Amino acid sequence: MNVKELLGIKIIDKNGKEVAKVADLRFDVKTYNISAIYGSAGNPISKKYYEVDPASIIAMGEYLLISQTIEELEETVVTKIPTEDGTSTINQGLEKTVIDKEGNIAGKITNIEIEKDPFAVTGIIVEKAGGSFGKPKAKYSINKEDITTNGDYVILNKVIEEPKEEEAEEADAEADEE
Repeated sequence: MNVKELLGIKIIDKNGKEVAKVADLRFDVKTYNISAIYGSAGNPISKKYYEVDPASIIAMGEYLLISQTIEELEETVVTKIPTEDGTSTINQGLEKTVIDKEGNIAGKITNIEIEKDPFAVTGIIVEKAGGSFGKPKAKYSINKEDITTNGDYVILNKVIEEPKEEEAEEADAEADEE
């Protein structure tokens, strides 16, 4: 599952009440385990965030069902998503620049892959701009084991080679046929 499918889905408590919509996820930048889910409720002026424990997830599909109640979540309300050392949020990760081990730009993070059990980040989708008609020049799936550092920039432990021009044109032609 990728995070763009998860962001915005409704969070339903164990009593069947709508709590909020998934706004962000917090993960450890070394282990990539997801430590918190943030659901937002309210309007832009009076928005509040509920911190949901990933261990409370009952099911994750078109809705996120949790074993907590809205009353229990009221104890975790914050007005903005807090920052913590050694962690990052999904929204902080999207659009970060990715650099390969030779110091070249591999592209920008356009999506983040997650798995449900254990609830963790498994990889990133990186796209390099420069293709025709707004299409990316190249798109890569990077496994979390290939990430050396996740700070202001994401640094990889491998070299990302762009496909040769003929290969890129063939890939574009195949994509157009689908």
